[in-house]
Amino acid sequence: MLQTDQLTDALAGLAFLRALPEVDTHRVAVAGHSFGASLTLLIAERDSALRAAIAFSGSTATWEHSPQLRARLIAAVGRTTVPIFFIEAENDYSIAPAKALSAEMERLGKPHRVKIYPPVGQTAADGHAFIFLRVGAWERDVFDFLHERMWR
Repeated sequence: MLQTDQLTDALAGLAFLRALPEVDTHRVAVAGHSFGASLTLLIAERDSALRAAIAFSGSTATWEHSPQLRARLIAAVGRTTVPIFFIEAENDYSIAPAKALSAEMERLGKPHRVKIYPPVGQTAADGHAFIFLRVGAWERDVFDFLHERMWR
C-alpha cells in the first residue's frame, strides 16, 4: 500500500492542493509521521517541485525487520532532490532510520537535516508519539527549516 494506493492518494492530494487559487505552487512542502513519514520520502522522490519534506519517526518500528522497506527508502532519498528533515526522539522504536537515511543523503551531498531529540516519556511508544507529546520541542526547528527552504 505504501507504494500503490497510499502514494497515489497522496500525490492526488498534492495535485488538488496545487490547483487551488490561493496556493503558491512554488512553496509546497510535505510532512508525515510514522507510516506517513515513509510515504513522505516516496512523495519527495517523485515530486522534485517540493521545497521541503519533514519525516517524523519514519519506519522506526519496522526498520529492523524489513530489509525491503529499508532498501526502498534508501533508494528514495538517493533519488530525491528535495531537502528532508528527519526527526526522531531518542527513545523511539529505533533511531536507525534517521541515521541511515540522513547518512545516505550526506554521502550524496544532498540537502538535509537530522535531529534526534531527548527521550520522551518512558516507553518506545512514548518516543514514537513525540510529534504529539512535545510540539514545543520540535516546532521552532521545523519552522526554521521550512523558512530556509520556502523563502529562498
